[in-house]
Amino acid sequence: MGGIDPRLMRTFRGKMMNPWHARRCYMICRSYRGCDLRRPEHAYGMVDRLSGCLGVPVTPAQRDHAAGYLMRCGVDPQNPHHQRRMWRMVRGGW
Repeated sequence: MGGIDPRLMRTFRGKMMNPWHARRCYMICRSYRGCDLRRPEHAYGMVDRLSGCLGVPVTPAQRDHAAGYLMRCGVDPQNPHHQRRMWRMVRGGW
């Protein structure tokens, strides 16, 4: 998973099966730009917002790993190619 806790990712994927959650998470992701996610305050903010949206508690270590992954991977939620890549990851591939 590249730094994201596998159990956390399974929980996240399970919650994303609900279309209501998927739409809300999509809107959260789309509210960020690639340059935003390279900054710690935005990467941590995205992790916190997604956690809150799905009602999934995240430990400080999981939060650090997930935010670090977002800062390293170079994803741009505004780029259609990157959007498809992110949703493939949510569905179980990359």
